[in-house]
Amino acid sequence: MSRGAATLGARAAARTSIVGVALVLAVASGAGCVSRGGDRSPEAEAQGASTAGAVTDPPPAAGTAAATTAESDTETAEQQWNRLDLLDHLAPIGDAESDWDALASAQSFALLQRALEEMRQLVLEDAASEQEAAEGLRMLLKVFAMAADDSLQGDLANPLFRKLDPRWRDVGAYNPDAEYDQAWIDGRYDYRISGNLGGARYVSVTVNGRAPEASSRLVAYLDDAALRRAADASGDFTIWLTKQKPAAPGLWIALPDAADGVVIRQYLASRAREPLATFSIEAIGERRPPKGPMRDAEIARRIATVATYLVVNSTWHRTLMPYAMAQPNQFFDRAGTAIGGNVANNENLYHMAHYQLGPDEALVIDFVPPKSPFWNLTAASLWHETERFLTDPVSLTLDEVTPRADGSVRFVLADRDPGVPNWLAAFEHRRGFLILRMVGVASHPLPRVRRVAWKEVSTLD
Repeated sequence: MSRGAATLGARAAARTSIVGVALVLAVASGAGCVSRGGDRSPEAEAQGASTAGAVTDPPPAAGTAAATTAESDTETAEQQWNRLDLLDHLAPIGDAESDWDALASAQSFALLQRALEEMRQLVLEDAASEQEAAEGLRMLLKVFAMAADDSLQGDLANPLFRKLDPRWRDVGAYNPDAEYDQAWIDGRYDYRISGNLGGARYVSVTVNGRAPEASSRLVAYLDDAALRRAADASGDFTIWLTKQKPAAPGLWIALPDAADGVVIRQYLASRAREPLATFSIEAIGERRPPKGPMRDAEIARRIATVATYLVVNSTWHRTLMPYAMAQPNQFFDRAGTAIGGNVANNENLYHMAHYQLGPDEALVIDFVPPKSPFWNLTAASLWHETERFLTDPVSLTLDEVTPRADGSVRFVLADRDPGVPNWLAAFEHRRGFLILRMVGVASHPLPRVRRVAWKEVSTLD
């Protein structure tokens, strides 16, 4: 990989001056006529010459001038936040050593800076076009925002389920027909989850934990069937995450000390017809997580988690079934347990393909649906973004497709609507990924893929 960027931690030797850009803009708009050095511009000289000898007002009194200067200085100081050159203006502040450079949190922040720079270089190295490069950099910031929000906000004493993949981020091999909610926990304490299954087609609960040589590991798992058996007639359920099994009714997960998070997945075959499941979590028992402020060690751990999260979710194109890249337009299968139950659903079978197609081409994907409570096919970019999934056809579920007479389903991936059922939009991506998720399926025949001219799609048998 090329390494053109300067070493992290050192300031760039040549920095584009935002000050200069601001001055160019100001001059172009006629906003000023005094140069940076304070010399008068030709326009100012001309103006001065034209007014030479003219009668002028006397200078203000000394006290008035001082007051005016003080007001001007105050106004300038108060508006420094609005300077176009603020970064350059503040840069010298960080040149000196700080009393806090040795803090664990400062070291973790340096690790995060390194991770972000390494991922930037990786994106620019792996991109095959200007569009891919720009979208890859956008993906990095989406993942970074998601990682920071997920890792830094968790309150162990007052946990809260929050969206792991909010609607506007759509990254990290995201399933557009799913909701992911996660809560931070501390396995040394006890928790209770209360919820209702709503109308979701499928719901599962995963408890993750720390691992010595991995970003995380699966600690416990509850499938949809277990939740429905435990729910009452109204769909309400309770899950105890405790050291000792409680006498109260509900499902029980024996919580190890290493447990640090809960993820609830819900799959929706039709968002219009299926109300979301709802749930909440609370710390219980006599021993509760401390409510004081986070200290350096905890903040350091969480910042390091952001770095790990960033690297893992920015490199799926290299690490998730990497052999697919070498054999485009061909599906491969992988069980969720083989991918890792901490990131993939335990009950899922995944069929995935790396696709390639030209601007006037289409991929025709023929698929025989399995007997499953939920399946869907999703088209994603090289960076595993599912673009505009709430408004455009980038993912179709078993309830949304139009089957053929024999029960099979034909999908068509193309930039433009070919006028046949089950179109998936490629958004002018010349390459990307297709991900087929099937719940409760151990094995299934792989879909058939053909690369054809776009104009021929409607003529195919």
